[in-house]
Amino acid sequence: MSESPGTELASEYSARIARDLEVNAQEQDRLATEIAALEEQLRAVRENRVVLERLQQALTPQSSVSAPAPAPAAADADTDAVVPHQRTEPTPNRRAVPKQGPAEPKPSLVEAVHAYLAEQGEPRSATDVAEAIRAAQPGRTIKTTVIRTTLENLVARNRARRTKQGRAVFYTLSSPDGPDTPEAGAEA
Repeated sequence: MSESPGTELASEYSARIARDLEVNAQEQDRLATEIAALEEQLRAVRENRVVLERLQQALTPQSSVSAPAPAPAAADADTDAVVPHQRTEPTPNRRAVPKQGPAEPKPSLVEAVHAYLAEQGEPRSATDVAEAIRAAQPGRTIKTTVIRTTLENLVARNRARRTKQGRAVFYTLSSPDGPDTPEAGAEA
């Protein structure tokens, strides 16, 4: 025993703390990625809601527009509390400006990933998808982990398919026939 028990114990604690700090940092990165993906999804859902409200206003008479309004009130109380009072012309005008500005140059990340996979005829890794999206949208900061989370969300919704080859994971669009194709098992 060349080292004293105190030095040995301190060395063990130091190594354990270093490992714990690394695990903590990885967990923070993972959570930040999930939060970013969820925020992106929330933004896309809100944009869809604005479009649907405009379509509803365009297709229904003014008196019947206010009747279905209470149904979504449970989901988003802050927005819906104001919306029923402004269902006339101010609502579309006020919301039209933010919708058209960022929506055209920056499609949602889910839409961009889905469109990229649709263009590709073969499976792609999350890194490939991230590089392609970064190249297509140079002004947008996109992490590979956010792309991976987005791809996994597409897989969960059966809009994409995951295949594994060894330790590598590849993604491709689900076939129009459905997610239960025999090709998914053959590639793994």
